[in-house]
Amino acid sequence: MAVTILAVGLLVFFGHLLADFFQRAKVPDVLILMLAGIVLGPVLHLIEPADFGKVGPVFTTLALIIILFEGGIHLNVRHLGAAAGDTLAISLSTLLVTVLLLAYLAELFLPIDFFTALLVAMILGGTSSAVVVPLIRVLRMAPKPSTVLFLESALTDVVIIVLALGLLQALAQGSVDAAAAAITPSLALDVARSFLIAGLIGIGGAFLWSAILERIRKVPNTVFTTFAYVFILFGLAELWGYSGAIAALAFGIAVANFPNIPERLFGKVFSFRLAAFAEHERAFFAEAVFLVKTFFFVFLGVSMTFADWSTVAVGITLALAIIVARAPMVRLLASKSISRRDAALMTALVPKGLAAAVLASLPVQRGLANSQVIQETVYSTIFFSILTCAALVFAIERGLLEPLSQTWLRKFAAGPATAQHEEPGPPLLIEPALSMPELISSLQEPRAITDLEDPGD
Repeated sequence: MAVTILAVGLLVFFGHLLADFFQRAKVPDVLILMLAGIVLGPVLHLIEPADFGKVGPVFTTLALIIILFEGGIHLNVRHLGAAAGDTLAISLSTLLVTVLLLAYLAELFLPIDFFTALLVAMILGGTSSAVVVPLIRVLRMAPKPSTVLFLESALTDVVIIVLALGLLQALAQGSVDAAAAAITPSLALDVARSFLIAGLIGIGGAFLWSAILERIRKVPNTVFTTFAYVFILFGLAELWGYSGAIAALAFGIAVANFPNIPERLFGKVFSFRLAAFAEHERAFFAEAVFLVKTFFFVFLGVSMTFADWSTVAVGITLALAIIVARAPMVRLLASKSISRRDAALMTALVPKGLAAAVLASLPVQRGLANSQVIQETVYSTIFFSILTCAALVFAIERGLLEPLSQTWLRKFAAGPATAQHEEPGPPLLIEPALSMPELISSLQEPRAITDLEDPGD
């Protein structure tokens, strides 16, 4: 027990220290966490996935709830609309091409049918905000591409969760070998109905919580009650046969956007006001996500057994295919006003992360056929996609890919774009911070990046 407690303390301390290393080396901290897990698990065999016992699945579910809720409170519908053009064009086209390409490759190289391959592709379709958001700041990108990348990471996480959960629910209700027969129009309607009702549960719960939040704050030591309330909504939705994950996501989005309703409209119906989350509450939520991310990516590294090297090879192939799918979308759809450097970074910044890892564990929990293949493939792809992203960022920053950029990205501006040279774009929900938790907790403030220097500079 003493060794376990010591390891937990060192792990949290190590996670915070990575922030400084990340700032200087521009290496995603989640990559270091996964490498630490690989060393502790597959290399030294100090920790095995079985050591987590029943805590593993429970922790995975809690991670999904916390990620969805905390991600939802940063999805400002108004800001999303302001950058909808570039964001939707690039992110959704990339998502579509990536899913189709990965589904084809997964079916080709893995012993699974097309619908299971499609599930793998959907899980890997989004972009990890845990990797992208901190990189945006340290890479000092111009406002427009930064805004697109940030909103893309938030939007695609939501989209892949909805799509993957829908397909997973359809597959879980029938034989995977007969997946085509299982996915019928009536079943699609059942899934849509489940998501709709779950969304209404989340929105209704958000309305009630926003209405009583001011009174809750008067009770001592209640900052964790919001998480407890989200857990309750998740559990109720699941017990009633609906998607608890969608309920948690809808709750976060609704609580974040209810205060934006004009008071003159709201006051005509209700005599009370809906409260928004305070700064210290958002900071607490961000710290919770930081802790979840730290433990989960180490757990992810421990869980990579490398027992089947063919799965590792498929992971490398899928990670490279993700870049292949991304490159033409940036070239065709990104604004010509951005610099070649930022266009190259937009091409590289499509790593997979926490949401994909959590979704990959759900087929195992639901006893889906080939679930172990799904999980190992996704875990491998996540690791190599982050590794590829880090390598490309290093090469771009050192000018090693300049000849390729001049050819492939010749339509973009040759000079380095700055906030002064860039056309005004939608406000980016990021401001400079000294650590990742502070960075994430500051996302609620809509500010354009016009001065990317640290406060002490």
